[in-house]
Amino acid sequence: MPIGKNDFIESKMVVKLFTSRNFKVWSNYATELNKKDPETAMFAALKDVFGEKNVATMIVLGKDSWSSNSVAKKLETAQFKSWYERGQRPDDVLKNMLGVNIHEIKMYPREMKIWEDYTRYDLKRKIKY
Repeated sequence: MPIGKNDFIESKMVVKLFTSRNFKVWSNYATELNKKDPETAMFAALKDVFGEKNVATMIVLGKDSWSSNSVAKKLETAQFKSWYERGQRPDDVLKNMLGVNIHEIKMYPREMKIWEDYTRYDLKRKIKY
C-alpha cells in the first residue's frame, strides 16, 4: 500500500493505513502471535517493510488524527523503547536515523517533532532510574 507520492508520506494515507480493516486484522494477528509485546512485533514488521525513518514519520502523522492516534501512540512507545534499548540518544536518532543536523532542525518539522517526543521519552526513562 503506498503511503504517499514521490517519496513524500501523506497524512491521509497514513491514517487510511492505520484505520484500515486489513491493518486491524493484521494487528489482531500480531497480538495473537506475541501476546507479551504485540506493539514491538508490529513496529518491527512495519520497519522491515517501510524502513525505520518512514515508520517514525508515519507514527508522528498518525498521532495527529483521532482515528489513528491510539495505534500510533502504541507504535511510538515500541519505537522509542527500541531506540532506548539500543542506546540511541535523541541527538543520535536525529543525525543518524533521521538524517538531520541539529542546527537545521527547524527546517524539518516532522523530524523535529519526532526528536522532541523522543527527547521527552528519554528524559522520563532516565528520571525513573
